[in-house]
Amino acid sequence: MRKWLGWTVALLLAGAALATGGGGSGQAWDVGDKSAAVKETITVKIPTRYALHLTESSWELDLSSPPGAPERYQYDPENPKIPKEGCYLVPKAVQSVDDLKDYAKDGGIFYSMDTYPAIKDLNDDGEISDSEKGTLICVNQKVLQKFSNDPDGWKLVVSVTGKPSEGFGWFGMADLLPFGPGGYFYTDALPVSDQQIASGSGPTGGWLDDTIVEAFWFDGSEAAGRYVLNVTFTLAGL
Repeated sequence: MRKWLGWTVALLLAGAALATGGGGSGQAWDVGDKSAAVKETITVKIPTRYALHLTESSWELDLSSPPGAPERYQYDPENPKIPKEGCYLVPKAVQSVDDLKDYAKDGGIFYSMDTYPAIKDLNDDGEISDSEKGTLICVNQKVLQKFSNDPDGWKLVVSVTGKPSEGFGWFGMADLLPFGPGGYFYTDALPVSDQQIASGSGPTGGWLDDTIVEAFWFDGSEAAGRYVLNVTFTLAGL
């Protein structure tokens, strides 16, 4: 069985070489009384290639019926996890992006929310406290697969355009690399040009999977309307 498999592989390789014009040029020979040796030179040319594969090419979010997250979220610095897809309540006391960062880092709880504006009797006591109303943050995830064989390294940049250019609250994105933290940005106006969110010092080592986390924070500054954001990922050399 093993002999048959070995000969099959050898024949396939030989056939592939013939089909692509393999065999090289010139001849080599040597004659000796105790041994003989000849030398072959093999040249391989590998072109520089960059490639991207995005596992989800669109995200449609309708606040007429926000998709509530499957569970509440609380950031744990000892065991950091990505919030699951869906929408969450941001308490009324959180007024700015810096407040939002501090609230998350301090272990604040983001409850699942499926109404806009965000208000719900979460503990079913028949009353609405300040912690049960506020603003809405909605999260989406996708995987971006990168391929680069550039020995000098690579970088991933993102640009965002769209209309209207403002009025959608805040939009943010983070690239979570499998081997360490990536980059992020957030904005409340467009366009956003060439934000570098990841880089590497050599080839990617195959298709490298990054988790892309996108989020909208509707903090009360947003205006009713239909907004279309176009996100472009570009992989290039350093």
